[in-house]
Amino acid sequence: MSSLHALILTGGPLPSIEVALPEAQLVIAADSGGDHAENLGLKVDLIIGDFDSCSEKAIKRAAESQKFPSDKDVTDLELALAAAVEKDAASVTILTSSRGRLDHSLGNILVACSERWSDLEIELIVDDHLVKVIRSRTKLKGEPSDLLSIFALGGTAFGVTSKGLKWELDGIDLVTGSGLTISNEFVLPEAEISIEQGTIISVQAFSDKAKPKL
Repeated sequence: MSSLHALILTGGPLPSIEVALPEAQLVIAADSGGDHAENLGLKVDLIIGDFDSCSEKAIKRAAESQKFPSDKDVTDLELALAAAVEKDAASVTILTSSRGRLDHSLGNILVACSERWSDLEIELIVDDHLVKVIRSRTKLKGEPSDLLSIFALGGTAFGVTSKGLKWELDGIDLVTGSGLTISNEFVLPEAEISIEQGTIISVQAFSDKAKPKL
């Protein structure tokens, strides 16, 4: 069973990075994510997309490049995730920003939650927030009083349970659009969230102690 972890850098504005990135055996740049990789001192294994916004230097720096037509039915992030699956990744961290176009920011999160990637463990670092896609069970680290919000995506999430939070959930069914699980708080250094069926995301602001500068 593969344990390969991939780091995907999206295009758009350079993310406001204040956290240490996880170790990755595969670095994929989605278009101008290749230029972000250079700014962060990362070696790119694959740059992929229509290359409408990345520099020629970023393309040449990458070990491999895959160019697609500008008129296509998928986003560059979708291409990058498909490439991660093809290269046998088991988990992915997507590095992106919310400081650009709103439709791109929302689109990146929704794309990451697609059932197409259900075999991948996916998280997104969105500037100074961690977003985790949860389909079964996960553990999150935090500091007491750190905020954590949970949202159901793609329909009702059944059997949502949490431990280590101020307001614990005991097998609730969480409907899309509910504000019930916004602004919960850590009471322990680790919280556990599980779900019986469906897809949820957790949104957590990194605590100051978790913000070593790169």
